[in-house]
Amino acid sequence: MNKNFYNIDDISQLVGEQKHTIRFWESRISKLKVIRTQSGHRLYDYENLLLLKKIKYLLDVQKLTLDGVNNHLSKPKIKIKSLDDKIVSDLRDLLGLLKKCR
Repeated sequence: MNKNFYNIDDISQLVGEQKHTIRFWESRISKLKVIRTQSGHRLYDYENLLLLKKIKYLLDVQKLTLDGVNNHLSKPKIKIKSLDDKIVSDLRDLLGLLKKCR
């Protein structure tokens, strides 16, 4: 999408949920931060759109509760780089052991 911000009508159509449901999620999901205009209208950016789609997936497909969604979203994510570094380190240790066994 080329838009920088979406109103709740756009988000409702893109996510496939009713506006009142999205507003309810906003009140219960701590990671969902919505921008408000001076007149109080909600504006959603692209990251909000992706997060709302993820919330919908977690609720509909994974069958999580809203508390479960909050827990899932607040878990620290494992960085691929650190995981790759750990694997490389383990492989080097294993190679050293194999060389000693010769």
